Amino acid sequence: MFNRFDSTSMLQASDAPLSANASRISGLLASSALVAFGLSLCLIALIISNKQIDSVYALSLKHHVSVKEYAAQKIQSKDQWVCLSRLYGKESAWNYKAIGNLNGNALVYGIAQIKNPLMLEKNEYEQVDYGLKYIKHRYGTDKYGYTNACKALKHFNTKGWH
Repeated sequence: MFNRFDSTSMLQASDAPLSANASRISGLLASSALVAFGLSLCLIALIISNKQIDSVYALSLKHHVSVKEYAAQKIQSKDQWVCLSRLYGKESAWNYKAIGNLNGNALVYGIAQIKNPLMLEKNEYEQVDYGLKYIKHRYGTDKYGYTNACKALKHFNTKGWH
């Protein structure tokens, strides 16, 4: 009887660590799954909050994102935004249907006052995209890597065009 009791007790004792280990492993797996899920949610939130707005997305949200807000998002620099706002304010008053006359020599169109009449077929967000590409191509970037609208504004103030 002593041996029987002892073997039963030993069997129960040997089962205990296995179930304790199994419980610990299950807990670690569950914790790891929760951590992975939490990190996934954080990454998704980070991606959404840092999402760059593009002209098609902005157009779908046109009642929520003004063309000026869109341009500010695209240029990403407060200093460059101030210059861009002044430049486009002087050129077209932010009117995407604006038609100007460049020194009496050529017609210019849209917010950015581009020489191509097809600019009027573009929506205001696409005009901002095109204008920023033009400014970056012609005037480059500032020392921080942002499109240099201040250099374009300086040229406009000096020459009457950019």
